[in-house]
Amino acid sequence: MTDDNTVHSDERVLDIIEALKEHTTAGVTELAETLDMPKSTVHVHLSTLKDRGYVVQNDAQEYQLSLQFLDIGMMVRETQQISDEVLTKLDELADRTEEKVWWTVEENGMAVFLAESVGRHGIQTNARIGQHVDLYRLAAGKAILATLPEQRRTEIMDGYDFPLANGQTRSDLEEELAEIRERGVAYGSEQFLQGVTGVGAPLKDNSGNVYGAISISGPVNRLDGERIENELTDLVRGISGELQVNLSYR
Repeated sequence: MTDDNTVHSDERVLDIIEALKEHTTAGVTELAETLDMPKSTVHVHLSTLKDRGYVVQNDAQEYQLSLQFLDIGMMVRETQQISDEVLTKLDELADRTEEKVWWTVEENGMAVFLAESVGRHGIQTNARIGQHVDLYRLAAGKAILATLPEQRRTEIMDGYDFPLANGQTRSDLEEELAEIRERGVAYGSEQFLQGVTGVGAPLKDNSGNVYGAISISGPVNRLDGERIENELTDLVRGISGELQVNLSYR
């Protein structure tokens, strides 16, 4: 539903883009039925998007999003103030741990995977750069949520339906976030991907500005409690501390 501050035709274009993201490829009829729009309207918008290079057609004449969106996404990532510094540290962590390492940021109350580096034994999952996930479902997301200013943290948590899927109440989550602030790292709990866990630490400067979090993830049978507590926690916390100094005095 639109309001006085939105343009209906713009809403329709965005609905089409989001539907193509979900379906990967689709024809005019399928999109019209999915979005409850007239076929003529869908066709007009697709023609415009195709002329501007934002959609392409495959051999079956179905539409799909073009690599133009990849170009835009990469440009957005490169505008992040600390992109080069973080990417270098991701590679360093991936080499040392041989696991998958992520840089995750918060946008509109969600965790967004911004970059990854995959070590020699890094797992392959359906997690992808640009994917949006509830903050509380990720080690990195919880590290971010715990570190955000209290007002912002409260606003985000006000949007959650408690108890969470894992049974946590709001007071449970607040207690966990307080523990994360005290020890400087957050641990995964298979809330995002079954069989996958990890450890994450926030990226911030001495003024309290939060630049997301870095995390190491892997299968629970390899990232057991002993390895996480005795090796990975110190590694990710050390990189986080190093970046904090660099961000504060650059």
